[in-house]
Amino acid sequence: MKAGWRISRIDWDELQSVELSVLWHTEGKGDEDLGVHYFQRYDRSDLQQIELTERQEINCTLPASPLSYQGHLLQIQWKIRVRVFLADGREIVSEQPFYLVAHQPETKSESTTDVVELTQRPDRPARQSFAAKLPSMISRFRGRRPRV
Repeated sequence: MKAGWRISRIDWDELQSVELSVLWHTEGKGDEDLGVHYFQRYDRSDLQQIELTERQEINCTLPASPLSYQGHLLQIQWKIRVRVFLADGREIVSEQPFYLVAHQPETKSESTTDVVELTQRPDRPARQSFAAKLPSMISRFRGRRPRV
C-alpha cells in the first residue's frame, strides 16, 4: 500500500510528535478487537528533518487477512491514522478508512505457489487470533436457523 500525508495550518514550534499507523478494528456484537499492522513515530528531532507541508509517503505491505467485512453482527474496518501531538498537550487525530479485499490473480502463473516444507516445533502453537477464527464463526452464524 502506498499513501501520503502532510501537516498544514500548524506551526512547527507547536508540534511535539506525529504518529502514523495502519490498523484494523472490529465493531459489533461481542468484544471489539484492534490490530496495528504498521506504526511509525516522528519525535520533535525527526520532524526537523522533514518538510511537513510536503507530501510524506507511507509504504507497507498489507497482510492477507483480516479482510474488510461489513456484516450485520460484525464489521472489520481498516484505516490509516495520523495522530499529531501538540506541545500544549492537545492531540489531533485524522483517520482515512480503506477496504482490504482478496487479491484476484490475473494470470495462471500468478496463482501458483511454492511448496513449503513444515517442520515440527517443540513449543506449543500460539493461541489462534480472532481474525483467524472469524471465517469459521461467520459460517456457524450463517448455519443457524431461527426456531419457529
